Amino acid sequence: MRRCLLTISIVLVATLLPAPAAVLAHPHGAEPIIIGIAPQQEPEKVRAMWQPFLRYLEQEVGHAFAFETASSIEEFQQRVLEGRYDIWWGNPLTYIQASKRLGYVAIARDTTRIAGLLVTLKEGEVKSPKELAGKKIAYSAPDAIGGTLLVQSSLARVGVAPDQVETIYTGSHDAAYRAVLDGKAAAAGGVPRSFNALDSAQREKLVVLTRTEEVAPQPFAVHPRVYRSVVTKIQRALLKLNWAPEGKDILASIQYKEIVVSNDFDYDIHRDVARRLKIPY
Repeated sequence: MRRCLLTISIVLVATLLPAPAAVLAHPHGAEPIIIGIAPQQEPEKVRAMWQPFLRYLEQEVGHAFAFETASSIEEFQQRVLEGRYDIWWGNPLTYIQASKRLGYVAIARDTTRIAGLLVTLKEGEVKSPKELAGKKIAYSAPDAIGGTLLVQSSLARVGVAPDQVETIYTGSHDAAYRAVLDGKAAAAGGVPRSFNALDSAQREKLVVLTRTEEVAPQPFAVHPRVYRSVVTKIQRALLKLNWAPEGKDILASIQYKEIVVSNDFDYDIHRDVARRLKIPY
């Protein structure tokens, strides 16, 4: 009996006392925190843009980060919904899907709101969105909130429904713009961030036909597996960019004006958009 009680006591002590370990960021142990960035531009361009940000985050948080993007927006969104990333930045529609399915939580965002852009050749035949009926339009991905859904909604309001045009999906905003420049599409959907990031020689050949209504921008969202203490460090590091000596240049490198705290309620408007367009989330 005494031996049995002793065994039970040992089991209880082993259960209640934490094993000695280093301070960790997540259940993966000492592995890097995986940060995923949506490929609004070509993957190598995205990687180069975000390197100063990544180095700053590692220094401030005191933990290694592993940068990842994807070859297309659709592939990136699939990885988000598989829970691959510990923290990621990208499409708000993907966020509301990932929030519901996996528990991702928005922690920060830019102050600049998202607008969709519809662009065409400056010297081309199309001079009005109404003239796109029966023509080909290039988009990055079917559920990109700014470059696709807001643009499609804007076109529908002027009488050009999605089934009245030929739609192609290119995998990135850059590729959509290039489809117009190469004569493979009459127009393309995009967002100001990716349009302004184009080489000036390419941008000068395009003209904006429509700028859509604005909605909350892409969030930085964290997976619930990341420990709360580390999430707090990440959030504080993001906000510190607003006043840190190197912050202005880092924000400019990722085309940010200012970072503010975000939360799930900021994306209720996107849930409304999804319901209107009958997009599951």
